[in-house]
Amino acid sequence: MNATPLSLAKTRVYKSESISLRFRFLGRFSILAREGWHSGPSLKKGGDLLRYLGTYPRRIATKDELANKFWPELDADAVAHRIHLAASGARAYLRQHVGAPNALVSVVGGYAWSVDVKIWSDIEEFFTLCREGSRRSLEEAVVIYGGDFLTGETADWLQPMQIRCASIYACALETLARYAEADRDFPTALNAAFKLLESERGHEGATRLIMRCFAALGQRERAERQFATLGQYLRGRLGVEPSKETTALAREIRLGQIPLPEEATDRMRRVSGELA
Repeated sequence: MNATPLSLAKTRVYKSESISLRFRFLGRFSILAREGWHSGPSLKKGGDLLRYLGTYPRRIATKDELANKFWPELDADAVAHRIHLAASGARAYLRQHVGAPNALVSVVGGYAWSVDVKIWSDIEEFFTLCREGSRRSLEEAVVIYGGDFLTGETADWLQPMQIRCASIYACALETLARYAEADRDFPTALNAAFKLLESERGHEGATRLIMRCFAALGQRERAERQFATLGQYLRGRLGVEPSKETTALAREIRLGQIPLPEEATDRMRRVSGELA
């Protein structure tokens, strides 16, 4: 069952000053506590609940939803006890480490953030920058991306967000690389393309971009080696050959049909060498 929108339920409102909670999800989970960024409580003592509500801050996490996502194998009584422990642990952590005793409130059928709470998270910032789509915003988004969503954690509920974040990150890198290539900023294009290959070894679009940049910098042998590396990976892992488009580009580079722009300076050659 999907989470209930916060606007559709009555919450218990506390008269207090506005509370700001800051979460990091890209890479290892952390929350900004009084002593700095902190890993938060253990999963059993409220960590799961804080992660879930921090990821979807404008929703209500109903008790049925929490039961299905975290304890589907337990009976109703056991689930009710686990949910109570999770909520108590999360509240105790927020009270002791963040100074926000009333941030998490009970609502009809579940839990949500108090109306006084303002949530910031790196995933929301990342999504906002990627939606803007400018070169500058994409550069900021790539810096923010400190790793896959909740790296190392494998709960089923994480998978949709993990896939979404990874896909948007790949699109951001590819778009940033194309911006840089269009500006003949080949070192920056190479940097973005190699990061894309780190996340997806068989990405032919990234490989073609790397090949074009090396060719434009006069480094045709490196472009050909990149094509050979791709072919070895695709044949060894997937049992397929590079696409016709990638193969045709390799042939053009081998025949010297890629023009070398005058803008390919010695500095570009030096930096691109450091990226490979």
